[in-house]
Amino acid sequence: MTQAAFLIIEDQASIAGLLKSELARLTDAPIEVCHDMAEARTLIDSGRSIAVCLTGLQLPDSHENEIIHLLKAHHIPTVVLTGTYKEATRQEMFELKVADYVIKESIASIRYAVQMTHRLYHNAHRHVWLLGHGHRSSARLLGMLRTHRYQVRAYDCTRTLLADLKKDRPNLLVLDGTQTEPGNHTFDLINALREHYVPSQLPIIACESSETISNAIKLMKYGVNDFYNTSFTPEEFYVRVNQNIEQAEVYHKIERLSQRDSLTGLYNRRTFFARAEALLAEIRTKGGYFFALMADIDHFKQVNDNYGHQKGDDAIVFMAQCLTEVFSDALVGRFGGEEFCVIGKIHDTREAEQSAETLRARIEADSKAETGVAFTLSQGMTFSAQSVDEAVQKADDALYRSKENGRNQVNAVF
Repeated sequence: MTQAAFLIIEDQASIAGLLKSELARLTDAPIEVCHDMAEARTLIDSGRSIAVCLTGLQLPDSHENEIIHLLKAHHIPTVVLTGTYKEATRQEMFELKVADYVIKESIASIRYAVQMTHRLYHNAHRHVWLLGHGHRSSARLLGMLRTHRYQVRAYDCTRTLLADLKKDRPNLLVLDGTQTEPGNHTFDLINALREHYVPSQLPIIACESSETISNAIKLMKYGVNDFYNTSFTPEEFYVRVNQNIEQAEVYHKIERLSQRDSLTGLYNRRTFFARAEALLAEIRTKGGYFFALMADIDHFKQVNDNYGHQKGDDAIVFMAQCLTEVFSDALVGRFGGEEFCVIGKIHDTREAEQSAETLRARIEADSKAETGVAFTLSQGMTFSAQSVDEAVQKADDALYRSKENGRNQVNAVF
């Protein structure tokens, strides 16, 4: 299937080139450029899939708003870039369901328009849930969210929403009204949600009137990320929605950087130990068995010295990929260099021993084809320990035995 494209419609070649270059800095998706309405119509009629359009308002071959009506007829979300501002035009743009309306007055405004266009493209993968319970503004909110390409799910029942949260989680929850349904106030719902999700995991914005600002303050204290006024404008609502989603996304990126190894995406040593301690505590409480495995690429220094550090990185990435596939239900971490650790639940020791042998055989058989360098790995395992530190130490002792005995093998200590 052909990837949906961005569409830029701008009659000034210099501005069109600037818009395309600014957008190309943000995306690898295809970008189509048309210089008038006739070109745009021909492109659209050709069947080219257009995800989002950034267009000038006044084109040489179209009369007032004609380009907007063309794009709307083909359900193409649109950002308008124009050289003049009139309040009446602004109101008309939002009545026509334009996603945004930007004045072409500086490089900053042009970049804003491009960033908004880029955001709209990716909003198709962002999910917003709306709890409204029949409020008159809910239909308006639904329409506005869909104009910005969000995947929207509407609720009028708190119980259903809470049940769905056990299976899925949106990028943002919007509450339309302080009382979500008869006998159930927002404060009760926020308490229930924040028992399970911190604000960065589930951003929430709520609607509140200016006359009851104390309620809004109370909501913020209870755990709502933000609120919007009952007399909100489209710009205000969109800014609050965008900011809260993007703040959560930035937090998740920072969290991932702090918890994951940058090369392989595996847990780093610190995060691995924290999660492994929690896993062992759960096993002690509920009963069961676990294994710990240490794995090390054999003669890794020779890989780097003979083939270069890029090939060394390729070997580490391949190793990480194999570990996560073979031990898909376990915790997998990179301890640095060519050293990896795995801890997971098991029903019996043979299960883990067989997985370790599968890993060893796969690395030996496939490493040359996958990385251009043939290499093997040694592994050590244990099935008993009182702590993660002890488990890792015992597995490391078994790994040392594998190396002493000739490498490319698995040994276990109990």
